[in-house]
Amino acid sequence: MNKFITSIKDLDVATVRELLKDPKWRNWSEPTGKNALHYLCGLASTGAEALSILKLLLKSGLDINSVHRIEDKSCDFFPATPLWYAYTRGRNEKLYKHLLKQGADPSHCWWAIAWYDDVEAAELWLQHGAVIDKKPSLDELFLGSFQWRKITFAKWLVGKGADVNARGPGGLTALMLAVKRKDEDSIRWLVHAGADPDLESEQGISARKIAESKGPKRLLNLLAT
Repeated sequence: MNKFITSIKDLDVATVRELLKDPKWRNWSEPTGKNALHYLCGLASTGAEALSILKLLLKSGLDINSVHRIEDKSCDFFPATPLWYAYTRGRNEKLYKHLLKQGADPSHCWWAIAWYDDVEAAELWLQHGAVIDKKPSLDELFLGSFQWRKITFAKWLVGKGADVNARGPGGLTALMLAVKRKDEDSIRWLVHAGADPDLESEQGISARKIAESKGPKRLLNLLAT
C-alpha cells in the first residue's frame, strides 16, 4: 500500500493535502481503475475527515465518476464508481449525498439499493436523475427484491409501475414464490395488488396449484380474497 492510499485510509487530511501537490498522486490508480476516491468512499467513517478529504480529491481533479472495473460473471466487469462505493461499502450518507449534489452519475446502484431495502435512498437517487431502465428493468428489480425478501423495496417498485405478475426464469412469479414460502403477509399484499394466482410457470405450475399441493388450506383461502 503506497503512502497516498495509507493516508486516505488513515483519514489523515493534512498528509493527503500535502501529497496532492504532486501530480503523480492526483493521477494514481491501480490497473483496474481503483483510485483514491474508491478507497476513501469504501471507508465506514462518520467523522468530518472523510468528507474533507473527498472535497480535496474532487477539487484536485479526480474524476467523480471514475470507474473501478470489478470482474463480473454476467458481463466483462461491473463499473464501480465512488458513489457506488460510498453507498454499498462505506455506507456513508455524508459522502454519497455530497457526491450526488456534485453531479455524480447515479447509475449502477439499483441492485445495491434493493439489497438494503432502502426506499429513502431510492427516492434520493430519483431526485438526482437516476432512472430504472432496461438494465435492470423495474420488473427485474421487483422479482429480485422479492426473492431477497426485501419487501419494502418490492412494494415501492410496484408503486413505481413494476408488474406484480412479472415472470422470472422458468415463468416464476412473486406470488408463486410467496406461496412456496407460506408467506401469508406477502400473499395478501400481492393478491390485493393484482397478482394472478392462476398464471402458470413453464412447468404448468400456478400459485393456486402450489397452495393445493403444499397447504395449509388457509393459503388457498388467501388466494380467493
